[in-house]
This record gives sequence, C-alpha cells and structure tokens, in this order.
Amino acid sequence: MRSVRGALSGRWAIFTRHVQKCVAFFLMVAFLLPQMAGAITIREENEVAVEFIKMVRARNRIIDDPVINGYITGLGQKLLKFFPEQAFPYTFYVVESDVFNAFAGPGGHVFINSGLFEALPNEESLAGIMAHEISHVHSRHISDRIDRSKKIGVGTLAGVAAGILVGVSGNAAAGGALAVGSLAGSHSAALSFSREDEMQADQVGMTYLAEAGYGGDDMLTALKTIREKQWFGPAEIPTYLSTHPALEDRIAYIGNWLVANREKVDAKRKKIDQSAFLKTKARITALFSPIETAEEKLTNAAKRGEASLYTEYGLGLLMNRRGKYEAAAANMKSILAKRAFDFDAIKGLAQIYFNQGKSSQAHGLLTGVLSVNPIDFEANMLMGEVLIDKGHYEAALRHLSPLASDYGPGGRAHYLLGNIFSHLKRPFESSYHLGLYYRSVGDLRNALFQLERAETKASTVTAKREVEKAIESITGKKKKKKKETAERTSSSK
Repeated sequence: MRSVRGALSGRWAIFTRHVQKCVAFFLMVAFLLPQMAGAITIREENEVAVEFIKMVRARNRIIDDPVINGYITGLGQKLLKFFPEQAFPYTFYVVESDVFNAFAGPGGHVFINSGLFEALPNEESLAGIMAHEISHVHSRHISDRIDRSKKIGVGTLAGVAAGILVGVSGNAAAGGALAVGSLAGSHSAALSFSREDEMQADQVGMTYLAEAGYGGDDMLTALKTIREKQWFGPAEIPTYLSTHPALEDRIAYIGNWLVANREKVDAKRKKIDQSAFLKTKARITALFSPIETAEEKLTNAAKRGEASLYTEYGLGLLMNRRGKYEAAAANMKSILAKRAFDFDAIKGLAQIYFNQGKSSQAHGLLTGVLSVNPIDFEANMLMGEVLIDKGHYEAALRHLSPLASDYGPGGRAHYLLGNIFSHLKRPFESSYHLGLYYRSVGDLRNALFQLERAETKASTVTAKREVEKAIESITGKKKKKKKETAERTSSSK
C-alpha cells in the first residue's frame, strides 16, 4: 500500500512541477506580449503623441546636441533590435533637468533627464533604464492609460500626459495647469503607471536587456542610486519615484530575477566599451550645467581618480566654453596622446582652433575626420562654419544642407543656411531657412516674420506652398486661396 501511495505521490509531484512550468511559461508570455486589449489604436496614440511632443518642447529644454543625441539614439536603437517588431518609430531625448527622472511618452517618445544620466556609473545602468521605458511603450501601458481618458480632447489629454510625466520646469502654476487644470483629478490618476505596469516593464525590459548583452546588475545599481540619492524636485516637477511607483518591490523583484536567470544572463553578457558613455556624460556636464557647477563636478571627479576620458574631455569642453582656449586644447591633446584616433577629441580641438580664429588648422583636422566618416554630423556642421568664415559659401552649402531638420541639432543648420543665402543674395532661401530655424527654437514671432517675408519672395508655386505649410504649422490656420475668397465675395453681392 505504501509503495502505491509513494508512486502516486511521486507522480503528483511530477504533475505539479509540470503545472508550475506551464503556469510560469504562460505568465512569461503574458508579460512579454504587448497588452492590446483596452488600448487605443496606433493612429489615436500618434495623434496624442504629436501634441504631447509639442508641449514637452514648449515647456522644457530638450538637449539638441549632435553627440548626445547620436549616442542616446544609437543606444536606444541597439536595444530595440532585440525587441519584437514595434508599432512606433522610437525617438530618444535628453531633457535638461537636474531632477532624477526618465519616462516614456505616447507614440514611442522616450526621455531621460540629464541629472539622472550624470548620476549613472556606466552604459549598462543607462541601458537598463532605457529598456524599462521602451517596455512601457511595447506593453502598451501608455495607450491603455490614455484609453481610460478618451472622452477628453486630444490636446487636453496630451497636456495631462506632459504635466504628469515632465511637469513644467520652474513654473508651478503652469505645471498644475498642464496636469489638472481642465479636468478632474481622476483623469490624471488614470494616466499614471500602476505597480503591475512597473513589474511587467521590468520583466520585459530585463529579458531583452540580457538579449542585448547587458548583465542587468547595473539596472539594480541604477535603482539603488535613485533611492539613495533621494533627489526631489519642486512639487510641480515629477521625480522618478513619483512616476515609477513600488521602487522597493522592483529592487527586490529584479534582484530575484537576476538570481534565477544568472546562468543565462552571464552566457549572453558582452564586454561594453564605456568611452562613448563617458564622453556623452562629460558633454552633458560641461555644456549643459552651470559653469561653476560643471567645473566643481569635473575637478572633483579628477581628484577622485575617475576615468580620465570623462574628466579630460569634459574639462576641455568646459575650458572652451569659458574662453580659456589654451587650457582647453591641452586637455584635448592629452586625450590624443593616449588615443591618437579619438575623433571626438579631434573635433573638440578643431572647435577650439576655430574659436581662436585658426580656421586653417580647424579645416585640416576636420578634413581628416570626414575622410574617415563623411557623414559625421558634428564634423560637417563645424566644417560648414569654417567654410563660411573663409567665404567659401557654395562649399559650405554642400556640408550643411543635408543636416537641416525641423527640430533637434539640425535646427542650427537652418540658421547657418539662412546666413549663407543672405551672402549669396538669395532672399527667399535666406528668409525661409531663418524662419525654420526660429520655429525650431520656439521663437514663433521671428519665425512668422521671416516666413511671411519668404512668402513674398517665392518665385514658384511649389516654393510658396512650402512656406504656407510652415506658416500653418505655427498659426494652425490654413491660408484661404484667392479664388475661394473671390467667389465668396461675389456670392455675397
């Protein structure tokens, strides 16, 4: 009898283990597959995203630096290669803010604040934060939250999302108006992430983070850094702790996940080159912190013996910013003595020479960089400025024209193109590009002035339509055609 019971007990144990494995499998699938039920459509989320990004740009300073943008975008795209096919084209941003936060907006817009970036020790920790935010978009958490508030208008909804996720730096009244000014608090509550959302984003994020070759331990380090620093912004500016609840539970969960998946994670772990991360971090500190703060951070880091690539590159950029060109050049040359083909240091030295009025030396350095990488954004932008300084306007056009874009680092290219066309006595192109530049930096009054001026100089129907579209993007009003106006006038007589 005992043997029968023993056999039954053994079979029951085996059966139980099979059930547990099946449950674990289905739970994993449920976590990894995007949650479509109840979510708004892709088209609807894109509509909200258009308004959302306008509000974020209008009320917060997005860092539009080619090196910083290139790095954060490259890292985001590297991670996305290991996720399933996505519903949105992703865009990655760094927000100039000391407040610790990172967040995903509707339509694949992912943001990290400069203060949080600077506090992270390495690329692995940053990749962990970004994988978590990508997972919120992938799992349709944002669209699910938006769906709960579909009855309000797209513009208002985008404002609520912007208020909750990013606030309005330094403006409590405006921040409050964004978040809850025109609707009940229940709507803003509906747009915040739940504990379950956070756990799912961690499950998904850690899985694909490991697939990309990152160990995951530094994601834990990043969360502990956020917890220990306890950096809190003004009431109107959300912090990571307020937009990402259940931090202690998440730390425990990720720790357990790493223990359970250690063998698999270690097998896929890759050695990560930290140079791009260190230089991007140095650039954020040197160019986008107050000068005194930046100098204190970089000098103290050097005294602590932190990576020389971070401190020397950062101090080189900072000294150039302060106009101390000899000290700036010495730091860049120190990097090149150890890393002869460090193109970031070469471009930094070229910028210093240009600022000193040594255009020929700058030109020589940039020619070398572009011979290796003809599409280097920063090198082409600086080469354009050097050629303008030399009076070689047509050559400058060839470097700058491909860089121009409505927003981001390409906005400055419009400004330089406007100046080139002014020298070339081409008033339509000059006013048009200057108008696009002012629009990109949010100076809508000067943008309209230049675009309306361009409209009077347009010599073709196509050119006139392009200008009208740009004006409409600012005013929100479509210009009435003369024929329609004439018909309405005659019918009213």
